[in-house]
Amino acid sequence: MADNESVDRIVDQILEDGEKEVSSILEKAERTASEILEKARNMADEIGGKILREAEEKGDLARRRLLSSVNIEVKRAKLKAREEIVSKINEEVERGLADARSETEYPELLADLIVEAISGLEGDTFQVYVDRRDIGLLDEKVFRMVRETMAVESRDISGLEALVLEKSSLGGARVGVPGGKVIFDNTFEARIYRLRDRTRNIIFEEVFEIEGSEGSGSA
Repeated sequence: MADNESVDRIVDQILEDGEKEVSSILEKAERTASEILEKARNMADEIGGKILREAEEKGDLARRRLLSSVNIEVKRAKLKAREEIVSKINEEVERGLADARSETEYPELLADLIVEAISGLEGDTFQVYVDRRDIGLLDEKVFRMVRETMAVESRDISGLEALVLEKSSLGGARVGVPGGKVIFDNTFEARIYRLRDRTRNIIFEEVFEIEGSEGSGSA
């Protein structure tokens, strides 16, 4: 049987070997843990960076979409405002022209409109369509004025025929060549229609473009 001293040595050796083994295991565990932790940190950084980039990209995309949406709404609002202004201007023009027939200058105005129409047509004989209320004026005053004006421009007029428009008109005239398909519409309604596009362009250039340049200048 082994003596106590031998037993103690054996126990100490076992303990020493055990401690070494435990230390070795702990060291390996620590290294493994450190490696795992480092990998985890790197992975977290990589994933976090990816998520952050995606969030930034999505945020930037969202901002661009929002700005695009806002710009579209602003354009729509401007177009709506422009059309409202054009409509109001045309309403004022219509009201003013509706009273033109009662003015003493109306025969001269009507003659000028007919001359303008004739100047845009070929030939020397014309049919002049006016509102029923203006038929008497044509033979009484207007045709004479037209002939005098065209004579000054060295253009002889062989014939002017007064005809009634199918629909009533605020004023002005529609002029054509007998048997021809070309008609020069110089009624007030036609001029208002043509004026609408000009008014729209003027409002856009003079109001909204100035507003836009001021806005960009103050940004």
